[in-house]
Amino acid sequence: MIEFLTLFVGFVVGIHEVAVAVPAPVARVEIRRDGDLLATIGGPPWRAPCDFGRELHPGRLEAIAFDADGHELDRDLQWLNLPGPWADAAIVAIRSATGEIEAAQLAWSSPEFEEPRRIVAELDGEPLKVRPPYRIDLGDLPEKAVHVLSVAFHFGPDAVLRRELAFGGNFAGSLDSGLTAVVVRLEDLDELPEPPAMEGWFMADGVPLRVAAVEEPDARIVIVRDPTVVNRLAEMMPELQRRHRRSNRGGGRRKADDAFGSDVELRLLSPEPMTQLPRGSTALLFPYSGRPAPGPDGVVAAAVGTAPGSLLGGPLMMADAVAVAGLRAAEGNGRRAVVVLLGAQREDGSRFSPAIARQYLADLHVPLEVWDVSGPVADPPLGWGDLRPVDNVDDLIRAVRRVRVQVEDQRVVWLSGRYLPQEIMLAPAAAGISLAE
Repeated sequence: MIEFLTLFVGFVVGIHEVAVAVPAPVARVEIRRDGDLLATIGGPPWRAPCDFGRELHPGRLEAIAFDADGHELDRDLQWLNLPGPWADAAIVAIRSATGEIEAAQLAWSSPEFEEPRRIVAELDGEPLKVRPPYRIDLGDLPEKAVHVLSVAFHFGPDAVLRRELAFGGNFAGSLDSGLTAVVVRLEDLDELPEPPAMEGWFMADGVPLRVAAVEEPDARIVIVRDPTVVNRLAEMMPELQRRHRRSNRGGGRRKADDAFGSDVELRLLSPEPMTQLPRGSTALLFPYSGRPAPGPDGVVAAAVGTAPGSLLGGPLMMADAVAVAGLRAAEGNGRRAVVVLLGAQREDGSRFSPAIARQYLADLHVPLEVWDVSGPVADPPLGWGDLRPVDNVDDLIRAVRRVRVQVEDQRVVWLSGRYLPQEIMLAPAAAGISLAE
């Protein structure tokens, strides 16, 4: 079995070395992204630099092993630039020339942690000591027994990854084809029909996809806020509160004009990076609110708050932060949106352009709303497409209503099989819906 030794977490752009574990006999290994050849490796140490380009898109990375006659022997797959855990780890089986597992190599990747703080390993329930280079010898075990190697990678108190490798005896693993979530928006429908009635509504590469389930999960709205807009938003707070009190005088309790329902969580992501990172790094770390603000608290209350660790006055990386916000909004496969609050024109240190960030969110089916809070006499940053001026409370209320309708009309459709989000299309048979964007 060929397996990746290099795991990618975070954004993957530019040139990165890719390493694989290869069983014998293998004549060559091809590294491909979305079918395009990145590298051909002809022998040990089975690693090569690969150019992933400068565009930011979800993708699938494959390592394909061939024999001397050009026949495919095996392949491994990992997904790039998609929502997922902010750390990954694997137990990679190292096989002998006859195909038996003789060792296990531990591998991990995280944009936030350089390495696990602690690794706890057990073999058949007995503790193992694990030290660099994190290779575990498994060659002297009884051949007819099934063995289980269990490893816990402790990156932090709330980031513990557990992996297991079962081998030996007559054990044979199985592959799960998985499911893909796609967010759609109701247009001419009050509700989606049952899954059997949606057969033929979705396609990928011209092939109809089967609908497995339909959900209306909670929503997450991630706010990317230029810190220069805080004062302008704070000035709107008293007027919002006056209107809210006035609307509740007649009895009952109405939510504030900038509020969402209790099924919506508001998160704040600051565009000021937490650390200075080399431009070739895959990591893009921005302060992100660990606890969500409830939707009824309102956009202004959530946006005026300062994200933990914010470096007020530091360099802005607005476009990069918006791309990260798209990942954060799509985590958990719920309803989603990203709201960007732009201040006056200011130098942006992002490695991605606003156009690349916008296209990336479109690939993920994450709706993007960009509000110009720079004021009537200032120039907002360029490249963000259609901006919605928010110069007063009335502008704010109209902008919030638009986002509110956007998330209320969303539903999540689960499709059988694993696909990239940008591969999924609506078929002609689909009626009354659109893909969220």
